[in-house]
Amino acid sequence: MYRKIYIVAIALGIILGISGCEKEEIENPQTNPQEKDHIPPMIYLLDKDGNRTQNADTTILLYTKFIDPGVEVYDSISAVENINVESDIDLVLPIERKLATHIGEVKKTGEFLITYRATDESGNSATTTKIITCRNVSDIYAGRYLTERNEIPGSLSVSDIANDTAYYSNVAAAINVAGRIRFSKVACHEYNGQKVSFKVDADLFSPELSPRTRSDQIGFLGTADNKEVIFYNGMSYETAVNSMRLNYVYLQIPHQEYTAYSEDGASVSEYKARIQGRLAEDRITPESKIVYDENGVMLYIELSLTIAVPNASGTGYVAIQNYIERYYPEQ
Repeated sequence: MYRKIYIVAIALGIILGISGCEKEEIENPQTNPQEKDHIPPMIYLLDKDGNRTQNADTTILLYTKFIDPGVEVYDSISAVENINVESDIDLVLPIERKLATHIGEVKKTGEFLITYRATDESGNSATTTKIITCRNVSDIYAGRYLTERNEIPGSLSVSDIANDTAYYSNVAAAINVAGRIRFSKVACHEYNGQKVSFKVDADLFSPELSPRTRSDQIGFLGTADNKEVIFYNGMSYETAVNSMRLNYVYLQIPHQEYTAYSEDGASVSEYKARIQGRLAEDRITPESKIVYDENGVMLYIELSLTIAVPNASGTGYVAIQNYIERYYPEQ
């Protein structure tokens, strides 16, 4: 009797044990974190001090180096060291890689969208982006201007230039030369029945601070000791602009041959002029300049040029020795 009860008890225990095992398997299925992880990592953008930030969009200066603070990642399963983090910054940001004097520096202005991707051990990925804006300090002068100029003496036989003494034109900052300004419409006049003008480049210059020779990349914004070391290295955009605005008020315009352009922007390749910025008596300080009032508000930009244009017969050039244009910001 007791034996039967013992056997039944064992049988019942086995059944309950099996049932319990089945219940445990249902409640706790085989758990491999890597197999059931479907949650991507978290990505946090960092500021220059290494702190998390909601807006890591950054403004940098042309021909300076950008040190990316990167991102911080977190995953509920994978350890941080096992999360793969990638970005396309080396592909997107235009970095100088060949020219030794500026290697590693950003060589073109614009807005550049950088994407970061984090992938955990289970293959779950997440992305985030930020914008890096590269600016030229000369872009504070970009805009539309009313251009006025002096009368041209009739004895020079270029009355067509003298007739058009006021017009609107655009001024832009160069995208790949620091401190350079481009004037889109200089010496507007008629040629063979169509209105033409010249696009002229000018470089910001300081008689006290600029080197005496121009750099192809940074114009005259180098130091007096080294024309390839830009003066605003390490400064923020705002600090560099404030430093430049009242110190670099002159414009160097080297002697160059310019091709004429029609009103619709087409090149008039057969018509060229020789244009050069005039210098003061010290032969260093340009006469072309940016003029401010006593409160630091820009009044106008003045270009003082020597222009040589083809004569009527096309056999030579007629030189205009003292040609002045003033550019007033559009109100």
